[in-house]
Amino acid sequence: MTAATLAGGPGIREIREARPAVLLAVARRLEERRATVLRCTEVLLWRRSAVTRWSGPAARAALARHAFVVDQLSRLGRSLAATGHALGRAARRLEAAADLVRRADRRAAAEGAWVDPDGVVLLPVRASLGEPLVEAHRTRLDALLLAEVHACLHEAQRAARELDEELARALLESARGSDPTAGASPGAPAGAATVRPSPPPSGVAGGVPDLVFSTAAWWRSLTAEEQRWVLRERPEWVGARDGVPAGARHEANLTLLVRAERTAYGRVQELGHDGAPWDAGERTRAQERVDGLRAIREVLARRDGVQRQLLLVDTGAPDLRAVVAIGDVDRADHVATYVGGLSTTVGGDLRRYDETFVRMRSEALQLARGGDVAIVTWMGYDAPQLREIVTSIDRNVLSSKLARDNAAALADFVTGVDAARDRPAHTSVWAHSYGGTLAGFAVLRTSVIDDVAVLGAPGMPFADVAKASLAPGSFNVLGAIGDDVFAYGWVVHGTAPAAVAGAVRLSTLALKAPASGCNHWLRPRSDYVDVGRTSVGHSDYLRSGTDSARNLVALAVGRRDLRVLQGDDERACTTTGPSLGTDPLAWPRLLP
Repeated sequence: MTAATLAGGPGIREIREARPAVLLAVARRLEERRATVLRCTEVLLWRRSAVTRWSGPAARAALARHAFVVDQLSRLGRSLAATGHALGRAARRLEAAADLVRRADRRAAAEGAWVDPDGVVLLPVRASLGEPLVEAHRTRLDALLLAEVHACLHEAQRAARELDEELARALLESARGSDPTAGASPGAPAGAATVRPSPPPSGVAGGVPDLVFSTAAWWRSLTAEEQRWVLRERPEWVGARDGVPAGARHEANLTLLVRAERTAYGRVQELGHDGAPWDAGERTRAQERVDGLRAIREVLARRDGVQRQLLLVDTGAPDLRAVVAIGDVDRADHVATYVGGLSTTVGGDLRRYDETFVRMRSEALQLARGGDVAIVTWMGYDAPQLREIVTSIDRNVLSSKLARDNAAALADFVTGVDAARDRPAHTSVWAHSYGGTLAGFAVLRTSVIDDVAVLGAPGMPFADVAKASLAPGSFNVLGAIGDDVFAYGWVVHGTAPAAVAGAVRLSTLALKAPASGCNHWLRPRSDYVDVGRTSVGHSDYLRSGTDSARNLVALAVGRRDLRVLQGDDERACTTTGPSLGTDPLAWPRLLP
């Protein structure tokens, strides 16, 4: 192995040919030899105490020789234990590296590609279909495949090189008689040194989420012992890391939540006791942070039989950020991610969203054909607030900057969920209001998003779905009657969602009688509209019983066949001019 290290480390071919089982077998034999040495030492110590005492030069020489033999046996036992532990650890890490190579092989094979013995990825020749939208989508999938396969292979080589150097160092220390157990944790097994795995990869993700796949590969390269150490000693390495399994992120974030609560409560007390009058703004922000943390704790503590996972808690941004999932994100067949818009906050909205999505998940499970469903409330960005319309330029809802700057976070989160799983899930994004504009920027990036639904979005950064490389029929638009943000937001946010070429318009309004229309002279629209199924205004899309909520549930489980599409009559009803905050169903058409 040392030669391989000097030559630059083991390659993919060497990892394929490696046999971790052989290392484990040697480690077991060394443990058997160590047990034999231990028994010999016990016998010597027992004999020393059992024999008749005598004195004189010969006795002193015998005791010195006895102590020397016992010391040498102890050193030998420690050396055997350390060598066996090093070999066992190397075997487990080598097996993890081999698993990464096998995962790369499986992912490539699933898309018709091939990874040769030396790690070269060969994509199949794709026949031209003459459909730009389909070919753009295929190009996106190929880019994702290459990013994931290359990340797996790169991390496998890094892990193999690291274990090669570590094993060589441990064997040399053992051969030289050094104590390789120095620094071991109290209570650790004999010969065990402190587990300190390499930190996760760093860098900024580009258009293709290389960092997400590198993180997923890094986590897979760790042994179970190393993963436990990271969760216990370095939870900040994984709590916010896209590409780490949701279960591990949840465990890490529970630790980070306690730290955040301690800091936030301390800050509120400090400002309350010693704060000056000009600290009022800081006191307000500190209290809002405490309120958000309380909301997270309250939601996680709910005992309604529904599993919840905390996938992010971030107090480093101007506003508290959090991501909370309902269901098992690591195993669900379908994962839907909701993105809120203007004025969304953790403290003010998380509880309400949680209650809503528990209901919608229950409805989705009935349509999922036996599959499991998880719904994620993604509050991973600082949503614009009403006060910032006049107090800020960069964080203003009238600017697309916040949406553009945070698009990578959303795309990487969804891609990271998929990269951390053993098998891909059907992934969808529901995005409301300004969150819809953010989602529009996110789908311009390379991601694994299968279906998108924008609800009352003010505008999109593209005029054709082909620009987003989404599959045909996967970009869905919902705009309710009386939603002025949806109808007129394009003035400051680009293309109107309804005008995007290739978009699918979904129903948000139900007529009592087909083809009856709703714009009748001197008659309120409520006479012709099924109010229970109709969403009204900007914030009514998730209400139980509405066609819009049913459409979202159908998209969440990949049932496009159950979508209710918008018809001509509905389109006429929902394009009746600005509502200006009034009830559009209560007003009749005044002109004949």
